[in-house]
Amino acid sequence: MDEKTIEKIKKEAEEIINKFSEVLERFNLEMEESYYIIESRNVLRDDEAVESNPEFREKFLKIAPKVNKEGYVVVEKGSWLK
Repeated sequence: MDEKTIEKIKKEAEEIINKFSEVLERFNLEMEESYYIIESRNVLRDDEAVESNPEFREKFLKIAPKVNKEGYVVVEKGSWLK
C-alpha cells in the first residue's frame, strides 16, 4: 500500500472511533450491571407424564428406514465418526 492509502485509512479509522465515542457518551453508564434482560431466568416447566399415542408410534415406525427387533429406529452412524 502506498502512503496516501495508509493515511486515508488512518483518517477514516479515527473518524469511526470519534463517532463511536460520541454515541457511547449518550449512554448512562452509571446504572447497575444487569446480566439478564428479564427477571425470570432458568424457568422450567413442571415434569408431567405425557400420554403416548400408539397410532403415532405405529405410523412413525412404518416410515422409518430401519427398525430393530425391539421396535427402535436404527439410524446411520455419521460418516465423520470412526
